[in-house]
Amino acid sequence: MDQIDRQLLKLLHENARISIVELSQKVCLSRPSVKERIDKLAEQGIIKNFTILPSYQKMGHQISFFSEISNIKWPAPQIEAELQKYPNITDIHIVLGKSNYLVKASVKDTNEMKLLIAEWMTFSDVTSTMILETTLENRFIEE
Repeated sequence: MDQIDRQLLKLLHENARISIVELSQKVCLSRPSVKERIDKLAEQGIIKNFTILPSYQKMGHQISFFSEISNIKWPAPQIEAELQKYPNITDIHIVLGKSNYLVKASVKDTNEMKLLIAEWMTFSDVTSTMILETTLENRFIEE
């Protein structure tokens, strides 16, 4: 990966909808060269997805929170399958430390949050932290 690849990644990270034409102008390469580089980055798994970053708050989910799930009472594959059933969960991370999983979810209100956490407490211990404000999200790491 060279500097041009890194520049393409940064531009795509900022706006995955940017056109090949605009990308080629910004990195001073031909359109076919830019397309070839992007395809290669995707083939190598460096680009996993071309996606969006939704505002769950504007979609009616006023509360986002993290839950640490520990002392699980079921086998890990069963826990993971169960957690993936909840449409409110946006991220599931297997972690090392006091917790087994770190889960991020978004809900409409505190009642929905309480019900969700109560369900998780049937198969684990749960410690939750509500997000008040996000000051940095999805930063691109340049190296």
